[in-house]
Amino acid sequence: MSGVNVALVGAGRIARVHANAYRHVSRGGLVACTDPHAEAAAALARDFDLKVAPDFDALLADESVDALLIASPNAVHADQTVAALAAGKHVFCQKPIALTLADADRVVAAAEGTDRVLQHGFMLRFTPPLPQLRDRVAGGELGEMIASRAAVFGWEPTNDWFYDPAQGGGVILDTLVHFADLVLWLFGPAASVHTEGGAYVLEGAKRHNSPDNATVTVRHVSGVVTSMYVTWTAGHGNFTFEVYGSDGSAAVDLVRSQVMRTFDRGGSGWGYPDMLWDYGYQGEQQYFVDRVAGREPGDRAATPAQARDALALVLAAQQALDQRRAVVL
Repeated sequence: MSGVNVALVGAGRIARVHANAYRHVSRGGLVACTDPHAEAAAALARDFDLKVAPDFDALLADESVDALLIASPNAVHADQTVAALAAGKHVFCQKPIALTLADADRVVAAAEGTDRVLQHGFMLRFTPPLPQLRDRVAGGELGEMIASRAAVFGWEPTNDWFYDPAQGGGVILDTLVHFADLVLWLFGPAASVHTEGGAYVLEGAKRHNSPDNATVTVRHVSGVVTSMYVTWTAGHGNFTFEVYGSDGSAAVDLVRSQVMRTFDRGGSGWGYPDMLWDYGYQGEQQYFVDRVAGREPGDRAATPAQARDALALVLAAQQALDQRRAVVL
């Protein structure tokens, strides 16, 4: 395969993040897009030199398209993934895998019945220095792991469906699912979860009775205790993460510091390249096209079953908040 032709399903904010990432991906690229909102699709196509497909089915039927990048609302992820795999397309799907475990199970079954690549959008696995941190934890450099804590600052939603439990799921399902996958990757399966939080600020969250801020505490089967604060109202768009073991600890703070600092005398002053936005999304897309081309084995990406596990954890966290009790997984 000389190059992987990818079509983008969706034309919202996250679609543009991925489209920007593809400016730096080799051996593959975006060739088309579609969105129910014709103006949004036209604007995306104009900005990134893509052709506009009339609808999702047109992309499924287009033999020149090798893979679909699904960046549509969460509620349609499962149906679109299953349909794309059935049509013989490789699929990169934004998180979460689905909004219910039943739908996630359909995706897992569809993936098991095909030789097509299915990868989910957990870019933290590709964001330095988190892969290196995982290697240190797995290699025992920090000793027996004891605890971790994170603060995850998501951006305020751009559409009402993010707040709706039946469409987006709220801040826990939509945003914290990234860290759910990360801590399961580092510390193994969850045994129980407890959540505190609510709709403190945003009118959409209040209207749909879904949280815009929450603190989720997970006890892993291994004994590690993880505390994760997630917010849609702080406006940082990044995270901090600390891990503690019997022989050492490690900390990542992508809110205050990155790997390089720059100064532009005539422009914006001090700045830095952001590891998450500049490298994480690009890294996962490069890995995806290389998997499709047979250049990567796929062991670094989350499997569909692992994407289901991350969903199960955030669903349990939401249940713990709704029922005001700890939930055993």
